[in-house]
Amino acid sequence: MSRFFRRKKKDDETAEAEPTPVDEVVVETKEEVKEAPVDLEVEPVPEGRGDIIPYHDSIQDRLVYMLNDARMADGLEGTHEFMLEFMAMGERFWIGKAPLGNIETKVGKATDEDAHIRISNDAVSELLGAATFSEFSKIYLKYYKASDAGKFIKIEARKPIIDLNRRGYARVPVLKLLIGAAR
Repeated sequence: MSRFFRRKKKDDETAEAEPTPVDEVVVETKEEVKEAPVDLEVEPVPEGRGDIIPYHDSIQDRLVYMLNDARMADGLEGTHEFMLEFMAMGERFWIGKAPLGNIETKVGKATDEDAHIRISNDAVSELLGAATFSEFSKIYLKYYKASDAGKFIKIEARKPIIDLNRRGYARVPVLKLLIGAAR
């Protein structure tokens, strides 16, 4: 009970020992009781917390989510088309977009892909653990620039970078990250 009323045990003992006199009890009517003003001050979102990426159990799901997100894929609707092939967690899959179409993903080999990206299993697990796009980017670039044994990201552009940039890769943050490091 003491936890319920947020009193210490000593307060309970003294309250039981000394009963309150009846003449000190104040009875308030409905008119006398006023509610305290409610302060609904909204806390600003801490920096970086607004771009939190939800949990995904596969890198394929995470990449599709990022390509469909308005902030991370800003300007994607203006791209003509793209097709990226990935090799991650022992599985080959591709993610692409037709002109004026939606993001598609399929398991298997892509035909006429713009780039082929291999991601090691250890790098995949760290990328899946990234909570924000900024953190994802740092991990991605870290393993692209400095590959370790078992932790690497290898990017092979299959088409000239100039052509990819004309098709919108340089304008979209996610695409720029995924193949922009190949420059």
